[in-house]
Formats: sequence, structure tokens, C-alpha cells
Amino acid sequence: MNAKKYLKILFSIFTLVVFIAIGYVVYFTKHYPLPITSRISFDAKLKFVREYIDVDKIDTIIVGSSIGLNNIQGTYLESVSTKINGVVNLSVYEATTLEAEQLLELRTAFPNLKRMIYSAQYSDMPHPYTYEDYHPKILAKYMAHELNFFSWLKVVFDASKNIPFLINRQREWKEKHTYNNLFTYLGFDISGSVPLHIYGKDIIQHRWKNPQPNIEHPKSFEALDRMAKIAQKEGLYFYFAHQPYRKPLYEKYVRVSEAIKYVDQRSDKIFAPYSKAKLIRLQQLNMSDEYFADRTHLNDKGSIITAKAIAKFIDNNEK
Repeated sequence: MNAKKYLKILFSIFTLVVFIAIGYVVYFTKHYPLPITSRISFDAKLKFVREYIDVDKIDTIIVGSSIGLNNIQGTYLESVSTKINGVVNLSVYEATTLEAEQLLELRTAFPNLKRMIYSAQYSDMPHPYTYEDYHPKILAKYMAHELNFFSWLKVVFDASKNIPFLINRQREWKEKHTYNNLFTYLGFDISGSVPLHIYGKDIIQHRWKNPQPNIEHPKSFEALDRMAKIAQKEGLYFYFAHQPYRKPLYEKYVRVSEAIKYVDQRSDKIFAPYSKAKLIRLQQLNMSDEYFADRTHLNDKGSIITAKAIAKFIDNNEK
């Protein structure tokens, strides 16, 4: 075989491989979340907002960890409140308070924003972790379809360079993220919230019976202060929805009740200088076990109750 023919065959094989790879990326992008960030739930949320949310209609965003994702159904928050007209839940699994602060940087994607809700429990506050290699301006423009073609292409190219990683994500997606009786469920409602249908045998006992330690990092409260300060500066309402803990654990373990009271007291002190920042104490709802999926996560019945309570609080506050 002469060199010319060999190069022609080699080039043809290379071209075929490239086209197959491009075809797979196009297919993957349509059906699964590209690994744009380091968290699959973050990637899934970016894809969801880009494809299903009209950013111009959003006046309320929810941020937080799974305590934000699972514990507030944005659809009920929107339908019950007289003040809220459009909700998107930007919460991401395992987000610390500092990472929730970073999620709020995505607010630039929503030009008609009026309020921000941080949904959390003291168990979100022990660590000062932040997202690395985080580019909120690009992500906000990506969600809002504001990137030019070449910038969009760069985002897609950077996220799809590792084809084996995409294949593995596709293989695991159905088993890990499509069943609503799993804590890894990523079936968003129309607001981007994730209602959990976890009852009976699906409850994980160690997550049900064992409370978290009473640890809150000082930097978490500093982040809470910065969130309230930014909201005040920009004329936005900021609500800290302090979610409920299972009542039997709250009553049995002093470290749980003390942690919740401490977070409430620190939050009140932090918010005192800001007229736009408010704490919503949801432990006072006295919710029974039928509404919990574990010690801090609510099931799809419980997250309706908290959504209605938050809506009522917001309506009264913004009269």
C-alpha cells in the first residue's frame, strides 16, 4: 500500500470517528445533562432551566442543597402566593451555604427577579466548601440562551471531551436519577424542584434515626450575611427558610434543638440591619413523621406544606 492510499484510509477513519463522536454528543446533549460543572444535579439543573424555563417570567429563585431541592415545591409556592408569579428552584445536591451563595450569582439570568429564598438546615453549615472553576456569568448566559454561537460551542466542547465519562453517565442515569423513591432522584417539577416519594420500606433507617452533629462553620454565617447584604443593595427580598427537623429527634436530642435555636438566633442578628432579609422558622409547623423522608428531607406531602407556609409568610411580609 502506497503512502497516499494509506493516508487517505487513515484520514477517512479519523473523519468517521469524529462524526460518530459528534453524533453521540448531539444525542447525549438532547437526552442527558452535559458535565458542565462538578455536580450532576447542577448539570441537570442547567439543562432544565435552559430548555424549560422562560427566564423573563421568573421573579423568585430558590437556592440551597437537597434541603432546597426536596423541601419546597416551587409549583405550590407559585400557585398559593399572591405575590409570586414565577419560581425556579436552582438548588443543587450537597450545596453548602457558601455554595448556595455562589448559586445566587446566577440571578443575573433572570431580569425580573424580586426575591431569593435560601432553604437550609443547620446540617448544611459545617463546611466552608465552595465550587471551584466556577463561572457564573457564563452559566447564567448559557441558561438564558445569551451566549453567542462560538461561546456556546466552547461550553459544549469543553463538557464533552471525555466521551467515556459521558457513556458512564448515560449508563447510570436511569438507575440513579429517575426513581422518585431515591434521594438521588432528579425528576424536576415545572419549577425545578424535586418532590420525593419516600415512604415505608424506602426510608433509610440510619438517616431517619440518627441526627447530625451540632457543627456550624463561622464562614457559613458570613455567607448568609453577604447574601442578605446583596439582596438589600439590589432591592430584592431575601428569605432564609430554616427547614424543619424530625420532631422526635428535635425533642430527644439537645444538640439538635440547640443547633436550630442557635442558627435562628444568629440569623436574626445578621438580618437585623437589613429590612429586606427575613428568617422563616419552619420548625414551628410541628410536622409529624408522615411528612418526612428522613431526619431533614421532606417527602412529596411535606414539601407542599412548607411551600404553602413560605408563600403565606412572603405574602404577609410584602403587603
